[in-house]
Amino acid sequence: MCYAIPGKVISIDSKTITMDYFGEARKAIFVTGSYKVGDYVYAQGGIVVSKVPEEDAIPILKMWKKQFFELKKKDALLAGQSKFKSPISPIIERAENDETLSRNEMLAILSVEGKDLDLLLQAANRIRKNKLDNACCVHGILEFSNYCQNNCLYCGIRSGNDNIKRYRMSESQILRAADSAVSLGFKALVLQSGEDPFYSDELLVSIVKKIRQKHGILLFMSIGERSRDCYKKLFDAGAYGALLRFETSNDQLYEKMRPGRKRTDRINLIRQLIEIGFVVATGFLIGLPGQSADDLINDVLLTKSLKPDMYSFGPLIPHAETPLSSAQTPSLDDVLKVIALARLVDPQSKILVTSALETLSPDAKKKGLMAGGNSLMINTTPKEYSTSYDLYPGKSNKDPVPETIKNTIELLYSLGRAPTDLGVNDDR
Repeated sequence: MCYAIPGKVISIDSKTITMDYFGEARKAIFVTGSYKVGDYVYAQGGIVVSKVPEEDAIPILKMWKKQFFELKKKDALLAGQSKFKSPISPIIERAENDETLSRNEMLAILSVEGKDLDLLLQAANRIRKNKLDNACCVHGILEFSNYCQNNCLYCGIRSGNDNIKRYRMSESQILRAADSAVSLGFKALVLQSGEDPFYSDELLVSIVKKIRQKHGILLFMSIGERSRDCYKKLFDAGAYGALLRFETSNDQLYEKMRPGRKRTDRINLIRQLIEIGFVVATGFLIGLPGQSADDLINDVLLTKSLKPDMYSFGPLIPHAETPLSSAQTPSLDDVLKVIALARLVDPQSKILVTSALETLSPDAKKKGLMAGGNSLMINTTPKEYSTSYDLYPGKSNKDPVPETIKNTIELLYSLGRAPTDLGVNDDR
């Protein structure tokens, strides 16, 4: 299965390509390479990642053509308008009219329950459909080291956890694992680790170059706080994506949860990544002890102000080997409210349904997508290491990757979603 649909280049303006997908125009930028009108390309995260030979593109497009529109019809049906009216109906109407919500309106959204919650989630899903259509990015993630020099209170791989089996994958092991992920159809892959100084700038650049020389994919780096110079080298080597959460917008809470670290340093780095040109995913944790509803609103607004390409936030899942072992896990409904709030506040955003959310309920992935989410990640870490990347309880994927892919695709089809990234809407 291919997690991208090739688009036909219909125009080129400087570094921006406009592609046709069955009569729909989408845009993407290209960092390297040369293209001409009539070429077929794959785009991920608004970036062209590879050219597709016409003899390969035509059969894929032929296979997708009928299904593409059938899925759109199903998505539109599921995202229909509810006749139920409630006190939050005027707030939803304002959001659907692209009006800015007040803080009190956002607080009201975070406090809804029962039928009002159902109405909110349906509205968020409808806004997602109206603004971004039915595309749903499906990224792979490869966790190559669980060593970390930080001692964050919420994280299972914190340096202070002595009851964990540590591992580091070699360059050759990372390259083989990347080959395996690409062979399964992924066009976007996240390389993730703790903040592990074992991997020098030069080693990381070597890994990125070798993957990109072999594969036309969007490569994300999720390696924590490295220097701007390091990230610039990685971008120049071909890693055009970066995943770096700011965790919380509350300075005091941040410094408590991440001893010895400053939130402003994190935010400045995120801004630098955007300036370099990275496709950036960022966000926060839901359920940190001492976090208020106002903090969550500030988290959403800070994410929006950074103008990232993707929101990445999820619940705190307390780990037994951390100081937060006795903290309370937020409910699934509370996380769904935040997803919906993010959708109403930033209608054009891509919102990741995280693996942490999936641990809250067997149907959490589905509910996250129906609350306004439109992106997923599938763990492709080799089995001998995946259980040791122990960020939180219940994280490890017990099913083989091909089975997880199959189940995910079936879920997306049932919701009318196309498991692909088509680039950016032409009218944005």
